[in-house]
Amino acid sequence: MRFKPITVRNVLIMFAILLLVSGLLFNLEGLIPKLSHEAVWLIFIFMAALILWLFVAIDWTSILILFALALLPSTNISGVMASSLGNNTIAFLIFSMILTYSLSSSGFLKRVAYKFIYSKFAGKGSWQFILMYLLSILIIGSFIAPTVLFILFYTLLQEIYAELNINKGDKFAKILMIGTAIVTSISCAMTPIAHTFPLMALGFYANDTGINISYIDYLKYGIPLGILLFGIFMGVVYIAFRKYSQSFPTLNLQKRELGPITPKELISLGVFALVIIAWLLMGIIPKQLPGLNALTTTGPAMLGIALLCIIQTKTNRGHEPVLNFKEAINHGVSWPSIMLCACTLALGKYITSSDIGITAAITGVIQPLFKNVSPNIIVLLIASLSIILTNIMSNIVTTTVVYNLVMPIIFTMIAAGTQLNAEIYTIMIGMGASLAFATPPAIAHIAIASGSGWATPKDMLKFGTIMSIISILVMYIIFTL
Repeated sequence: MRFKPITVRNVLIMFAILLLVSGLLFNLEGLIPKLSHEAVWLIFIFMAALILWLFVAIDWTSILILFALALLPSTNISGVMASSLGNNTIAFLIFSMILTYSLSSSGFLKRVAYKFIYSKFAGKGSWQFILMYLLSILIIGSFIAPTVLFILFYTLLQEIYAELNINKGDKFAKILMIGTAIVTSISCAMTPIAHTFPLMALGFYANDTGINISYIDYLKYGIPLGILLFGIFMGVVYIAFRKYSQSFPTLNLQKRELGPITPKELISLGVFALVIIAWLLMGIIPKQLPGLNALTTTGPAMLGIALLCIIQTKTNRGHEPVLNFKEAINHGVSWPSIMLCACTLALGKYITSSDIGITAAITGVIQPLFKNVSPNIIVLLIASLSIILTNIMSNIVTTTVVYNLVMPIIFTMIAAGTQLNAEIYTIMIGMGASLAFATPPAIAHIAIASGSGWATPKDMLKFGTIMSIISILVMYIIFTL
């Protein structure tokens, strides 16, 4: 019998499993100063999660991590499931992905993208094409969940590569893939519409204060941030790749005739517009419509899906619903991303649990940094903390940890008479957590881009690190003006 050689992957899996069950095997009390056995064990679980997500996989490993969380002394399997797959954020993600799938499957999103890609300006040359392609991502991404957006343009990108006879390793192909991933993250930070991380931050604030930060207040900062970061990124790309520009392909794309807009597209667009209006109303006039506000963002998405499944249009096969629910569940929902998000929600809950005490220990280290400093320095600290953490761990975990770490300090300082704007800091946290560029564990589309072959993890790390530093500086400028 021949034994398979030991691989790095298998070694990492075994090491991660050891970390996951370390609390059952060893007494970890005092291993890290001021932390209990359970707190140290939870940190080891978090480390194991990062190893597995970064080097192994994100789907089945998330299930393994959820199992490990259920082994903690203060938890059980029911509580872990309720805080992960039973969390309202997961329901919102699933329903928003299904809702967005109707726009994609109807052909409407592709129609919008083609309007940019096959414009006269894009046909003038390679750089103009890159600009219009990435601009279409920025605009569409302002109201589309990042994973769904990336998958849509990733599919479109494959068609572009095929039409231009571009092979993996070509610089032009690398620009488009890196740009698709990074601009997707920028668009996610621009608006809270269908974007989990800003919504989470706004939700935390509403729970703590009873005050709803409106989408309009968020957009005042999000739109300028998105425009500035997009412009700077285009400059970075031009500087990095200008010496290869002569080897870029001569664009000779044949404009596709998509025909007139179909009833299916119009209905999908109309229902999606109604959902967006409902989301906006919840932030603008909550006092006049308290019942609508109580639905959270999940309610309108649920209703939109129901309407799309009820309304029928004429097809070659007869009358069919605008949205095929079974098809949307199978093809419109990124289940690995859902599992990853569910797992990070549970991790975030227990990491920030006052009973376990990790946040309290971190607060003890971080809190002195916020005392006796100017509001401008606080802005810099929050921007740096949010963006750095979101690039080494899940956005959801980052949002949870940073909010629960920083905002109690801010609330205490406000109560003591310090003139600070807690709403602005909350917006910053949600915005910063969205700006994930560098590593696969940060967000699903960075992982997909890194593993696509059209760009490498090294490419994403290099450009992602540059954009992370730039993002900190841009956020500081916008929020201190």
